[in-house]
Amino acid sequence: MTDFSTYGTTPAEAHERLAAARGKCPVAHSEELGAFDILLRYADVRSAAKDWKTFSSRPSAVRPVAARARLAIDWDPPEHTAWREIVDLGVDDSTPDRIEALVRADTVDLIDSFAAKGECDLVAEYCEQVPLLAICHILGFDSEHKAEIRRLSNDVLASLKEPERLRKALGDFSKIATAPVLERRGKEGGDFLTLLANAEINGRPLEPQEITDTMISLLLAGHDTTVSGLSSLFYEVLRRPEVRDRLVADPDLVPAAVEEALRLHPPVFGFYRRVTSDVNIAGVDLSENSTAYLCWAAANRDPEKFTEPDEFRLDRGMSRHLTFGFGIHACPGQAVARMEMTIAATELLKRLPDIRLGTEDIRHEFHGSETESVSSLPAVFTPIP
Repeated sequence: MTDFSTYGTTPAEAHERLAAARGKCPVAHSEELGAFDILLRYADVRSAAKDWKTFSSRPSAVRPVAARARLAIDWDPPEHTAWREIVDLGVDDSTPDRIEALVRADTVDLIDSFAAKGECDLVAEYCEQVPLLAICHILGFDSEHKAEIRRLSNDVLASLKEPERLRKALGDFSKIATAPVLERRGKEGGDFLTLLANAEINGRPLEPQEITDTMISLLLAGHDTTVSGLSSLFYEVLRRPEVRDRLVADPDLVPAAVEEALRLHPPVFGFYRRVTSDVNIAGVDLSENSTAYLCWAAANRDPEKFTEPDEFRLDRGMSRHLTFGFGIHACPGQAVARMEMTIAATELLKRLPDIRLGTEDIRHEFHGSETESVSSLPAVFTPIP
């Protein structure tokens, strides 16, 4: 595993190597990206994610450490607490209920746009669109901005290893993400952009760069990861006609399918942490200031936690996977993502019950740092008017 990183492999190869490494030792080591130790067992990853004092997010949760926006996942308390409160202005426990009807209406409109064709690319025509429209609802962006938001967020993700390209991508993103917020400063309103414009941290208004960082955090986390989750869900379901038919017959099983897809294919493979003091993990010594990789993907397929960990099963019940992280850095939008995925799958299977994949040549790939997704998902079905 000394040459392992997500920049030099595919998700399928990574899963094979991680499983083989876990069979030999609970912690593997790589010399890539400045060297890091890979936590492979569910219990160890969960414990480390909970212990932010020993496993610090500073200076960054991704590698290599680049001159990018500082996101909430890059901070520890007390800074993290303040920034999490800012993020919560846009996403909280009430968000799923607030936008659920809008999301359902969006899915119906999107399905209408390709239902008569008898074929579509589910990623481009559905998976990318559902969460993009949802995040526009949450943040208060006009839907006409959706294509530009998608392009710019892709540019940021794809340029994480190229400092000059990343600076340009962040600058371009700032123009569309920050300007609408600054225009609302000093004005009254209950929408997120106005709340963010007038928010304070440590008793002062947010700087323009801090507004940009917050918008990037919400847009990337709220959109790209859900696109990945949706594409993985349809990949797993539609290549198994018997599973598709069960979900068509019993839509109450859709949430279980959502959880299995998220467990098998976490949109973010894992995050990095700086070890703040010498610590022993399952008999392996990690030294102060070394880097630990909390690998959600490996934890989610740990046979000590999950029976038949590589299998897609609808009968796991509460699997308690770590796809959304754990502890103070657990994803604040996970309930929104689950809602979007459940509605998108339920509505698609209700309208197009015989939908199936149009090709077997479909693979998960890494797209910038730790993000995993399917780029294209051709599907065919009986056309409906």
